[in-house]
Amino acid sequence: MNKEKLLVLFSVFLIPIVLMTAGCIDQESTQNSITDEDIAEGSQKVDVLHLTGGDYGYPQPFSIYPRGPGSSKVGMIFDSLVERDEIGIIPWIAESWDVNADGTEYTFHLREGVSWSDGEPFTANDVKFTFDYEQENVPIAGGMESGVVDKVQVVDDNTVKFVLTQPVSTFLYKLTSFKIIPEHIYKDVSDPGSFLEPEAVTGTGPFLLDEYNAEHGSYRFVANEDFWGPDTIVEAVEFIPVSDQMISFEQGAIDFTEISPDTLDRFISEPDIRIIQQPAFWGYQFYFNINKRAELNDKIIRQAFVYAIAREELVEKIERGAGKPGEMGILPVDHIWYNADQPAYEYNPDKARELLEEAGWTDTDGDGIRDKDGEKLSYVLSLASGEVRMGELIKARLSEVGIDVLVKALESKSRDANLKTGDFELAISGYGGWGKDADYLRTRFCDIDSGISSVASGASVFGYHNDTLNALGTRELQELDDEKRKEIVYEMQTVLAEDIPAIPLYYTTSYDAWHISKYDGWMNMYDHHARTHSILSYTQRDGIAAKR
Repeated sequence: MNKEKLLVLFSVFLIPIVLMTAGCIDQESTQNSITDEDIAEGSQKVDVLHLTGGDYGYPQPFSIYPRGPGSSKVGMIFDSLVERDEIGIIPWIAESWDVNADGTEYTFHLREGVSWSDGEPFTANDVKFTFDYEQENVPIAGGMESGVVDKVQVVDDNTVKFVLTQPVSTFLYKLTSFKIIPEHIYKDVSDPGSFLEPEAVTGTGPFLLDEYNAEHGSYRFVANEDFWGPDTIVEAVEFIPVSDQMISFEQGAIDFTEISPDTLDRFISEPDIRIIQQPAFWGYQFYFNINKRAELNDKIIRQAFVYAIAREELVEKIERGAGKPGEMGILPVDHIWYNADQPAYEYNPDKARELLEEAGWTDTDGDGIRDKDGEKLSYVLSLASGEVRMGELIKARLSEVGIDVLVKALESKSRDANLKTGDFELAISGYGGWGKDADYLRTRFCDIDSGISSVASGASVFGYHNDTLNALGTRELQELDDEKRKEIVYEMQTVLAEDIPAIPLYYTTSYDAWHISKYDGWMNMYDHHARTHSILSYTQRDGIAAKR
């Protein structure tokens, strides 16, 4: 078999050019610093860090709440074969890997001498077991998209081979969220979602779970003294509930906070506080449910919504300017594969009215709401309770063009559940991950089998279908050449911007602040906005974790 060592030089969203020595996948990262150049390096070691808490479930892959604050806690305990740093992908519990000539077989060479936190040896059997176990027990956090891997083979205790069903451009990227669980613990667990015993959080990662209180939403993690990797320079991390992050930060209750532009003056003159703006990788999306409302299948109607919603107004009034208006090609401007040459939609209510007239929707009874064949453009807009003001602003703008909206506030987990099942007409949801590999254009908006599984969520649930996009998504998934794949992704953005399956309202660019005398080891993964979510923020940056 023709194999070549992998060095992996990718542009920021990780398209495996696959076929060089295992090492690092180079990517560019976006980071705007206010005070970074003016403040010297601060403390690189700390006994205890206090961070904002909240209950995200028991931190194992099958019981955690899937949003970032939950899955990142799983990553503190459980390792993946490869990890992400500021630039791209780095070796982790796999120290190197080989790929065959057609990109369908990946052989990983595992680090020797690694043990689980209970002292049992970690081997290739655990890797195979995790994959096989998750075919029947799908994890909430991480896991592998179904249909990507045909089988996993154990070569020896320190070597494991993944045989893919076809070349998959994003395979290594997907492995960064594939958290390995111990076979000797989980082999007898038939319902991992309710497995909340201490043994359930037996991992190989840099931390151990010391305390968890679901009622209070608090966690305490302590350093794993037997961790195989870079030294853990934070001895303990405590996540505690706070009512107001900035006040708690000023009072010293927490050591890291997000701040808004209108409060910058309270902190920017403090010589001990570092302030850095986040990349625009967290955002709000406006969803159409075509399955519930058939008229939304007309792209002219969806385009009218875009023209009618003042996205810049949302940035100014909701985020106080700390954000960037959404791009209809979906990828944010900070994404290195963002295509600037796509249809643009400025706020233009006159254009929205023109499009609605073109589609045959007029106000025949003078009540201010457009109608057609006895049906009115009147909708229920579902959102979380913290997003009501945003909903009301959007409602006001849509009303100006003859679209009626009833804002329905839900508890965020209920809203998320409704999005998953399609139980809504219109919806708003905010989430991170907008900086991830651009393959999410396929997984969110293509509704056919691309040679592996169909979409994880989105198009099939909401009733969206586009033949051109489906064909591009299949090509993008299988294209291993970096530049060729980028061209496909650019074309996908153009198609999406024309068709408007959803509306990215805006991406946030909040500011992070921390006392450098307390701890100054924070870093951003190249594709993610939250510094507190990376395990490299808590470990010595040398060896495999060295800054690049």
